[in-house]
Amino acid sequence: MESRCHIVSMQSEDAGLLPTFDRSVHSEAGARIAELVDEILRLHGRVMSSRKPSVLGNSTQAIVLASVVLALEPPTVARIARSLGYTRQAIQKTADLIVGEGYVVYADNPHHKRSRQLLATAKGRRVYEQVNRESAEWTEHVAHGLEAPVLLQALEVLRQVRRNLERYPDNPGASPKGDHS
Repeated sequence: MESRCHIVSMQSEDAGLLPTFDRSVHSEAGARIAELVDEILRLHGRVMSSRKPSVLGNSTQAIVLASVVLALEPPTVARIARSLGYTRQAIQKTADLIVGEGYVVYADNPHHKRSRQLLATAKGRRVYEQVNRESAEWTEHVAHGLEAPVLLQALEVLRQVRRNLERYPDNPGASPKGDHS
């Protein structure tokens, strides 16, 4: 009996990786998206396990702190969660941790009674600056051998995939616009 299973092909340097999907049900573009998502998930796992800021507990805390420090107006937990594609509960837990460390504080939100805004403290801004310097060193190391135009092209593709997901009608992670909560 002939098997119709077409497991994703791996590059020789990736031969030790386990396949994660069957190509036989995908169009060519669909298979490439599935491979891209697979690679993004593998990359995410390696980024999250390899990059721990020296002064914060984990990379998620660094991302949430950066979201607060760099925001044009004080964000809410819900806004950060939508922007990053995380659940509100996951960001709430992280926000509570960095509030507990004194890096940010909760403040009343003039647009919403229950959804408080996050404001960076002076300590939080100092920690962000240190984490940002560490990040710059790390990104230079990871960018070794890659040219900026190639990285820009990859970034543009990933952004388009994200926008497509945000427009997908059954996507609970879609990022609604104009919400002040």
